[in-house]
Amino acid sequence: MMKTHFKHVWVIALSGVIACTSEQLEPIVDCNSNPILLTISETTDTGCSTSSGGFTVTAIGGEGPYSFSTNANENTTGVFEDMVAGNYVVTATDQNGCSGETQVSIENLDGVNLDEVTVTNAGCGTDNGQVSIAVSGGAEPYAYRLNSGEPQSESLFSNLSKGTHEVSVSDQLGCEVTETVQVLSGVSYAASVKAIIENNCAVSGCHNGSISPNLTTFASIQSKADRIKTRTGNKSMPQGSSLSQSEIDLIACWVEDGARDN
Repeated sequence: MMKTHFKHVWVIALSGVIACTSEQLEPIVDCNSNPILLTISETTDTGCSTSSGGFTVTAIGGEGPYSFSTNANENTTGVFEDMVAGNYVVTATDQNGCSGETQVSIENLDGVNLDEVTVTNAGCGTDNGQVSIAVSGGAEPYAYRLNSGEPQSESLFSNLSKGTHEVSVSDQLGCEVTETVQVLSGVSYAASVKAIIENNCAVSGCHNGSISPNLTTFASIQSKADRIKTRTGNKSMPQGSSLSQSEIDLIACWVEDGARDN
């Protein structure tokens, strides 16, 4: 049976006692040591504007059992049915919260299909995102739509905020294909976030190994990313000092992008 331990460290300042808050010591799983790999099989395309497509996905690595998901469906079997045409990101998550992903395309058999969707980062706190769509098949002209907006003849959407967007294209035959895209801020851990944590949080007498969580490795920082975002956002972290609003925003944007090793 796993035992739970706690560590407590107190930092003394001239103004009084500042508690560098300890947290429960939890085992940190390194998801990169045994990555989850996905394989797609038995892909079935669909008729024009029908939902008769599907595919099967299997996973190895990590620690099963797995849950499988696309943007709109989730199951534990890896079998996806009644799917419309489009490009899908499929994610498998294991019992430790580690995940892997791959992409699969279900095509319209006689209509328009997505060849490529190119996404440009929005920036942190700015709306500089772009989505560009390349399509083929069906009957021109095509109509392009972003989210619930009006159709347009141009295949480029600009001035987008970070977040989830749905793009769709329809042709003159009435066929339609859709894809859900994620516009990221693009904040880099290596270039922006790492130094903030190293210089303010993973310091002597605090989260440099003497107190939990230990924020001296990327794996531990990534596993605590949501907690770091919350505590820096409400300014309860770091203790005894403060971050600029720009630093707080960079951490939040990085976490909201998925706390990637970028």
